[in-house]
Amino acid sequence: MRRLLGFGVMLAFVVAPLSMARSDDEPHCTHWEVEYDLSGTLKISDTTMGAGNGSHIAGPGKLVLRFDDVNGQPGGNVTVVSYEMATRFTVDAHFLGIGTSVLTDCMTKSTANACGSVAKGFMGDDRTIRWQGPWTGIRTDGTLTCAGTCGRFGAPPRGKSEMHKPPHSVAFGSFAFTATRTAFYMSYAVVDKTSNDTASLAISGRETRRSCVCPPACG
Repeated sequence: MRRLLGFGVMLAFVVAPLSMARSDDEPHCTHWEVEYDLSGTLKISDTTMGAGNGSHIAGPGKLVLRFDDVNGQPGGNVTVVSYEMATRFTVDAHFLGIGTSVLTDCMTKSTANACGSVAKGFMGDDRTIRWQGPWTGIRTDGTLTCAGTCGRFGAPPRGKSEMHKPPHSVAFGSFAFTATRTAFYMSYAVVDKTSNDTASLAISGRETRRSCVCPPACG
């Protein structure tokens, strides 16, 4: 029995260093994946005679960004992994005795490319992300509900109709982060423009989760 106990103790001393060695040999994560809650303001302009111009609350939304690891903190190169923003607002337009009310209820989401990217940018020492190009694969789906004078002056048909905007590119503005890098703000950027109106979006983001990751290389 004593010999068995002695063997067990010796085995424990042998196995423990091996386990620690395996842990030390594991690769350190190379990137930070950070999730943000989003809120925003949608500004409508350039409507007929300005009758439908106005600002509306947008959100809630979600955003996931992947940063390089820079001295143990997110920074450097940035990849937009996913984006979504809900939008529900009513435009009441009145001009020349004509009244139109349109309720927009939609969700905008991103579709990443084969490498899991929607857009790429870089965070400089000023804690600002500047995008290398537009965000791609942005799609909007939802409904429009029109009452009053509908089907004219850019208004949808009377009643509820589906609205689908297929994947397209959007030129988002720079993200300016706070000193703690846990929140950011984007000034107004044009997210949609038609012959009937222009939609510009301002976004605020607040960090809710972060994790250290090792994403696979992608050509």
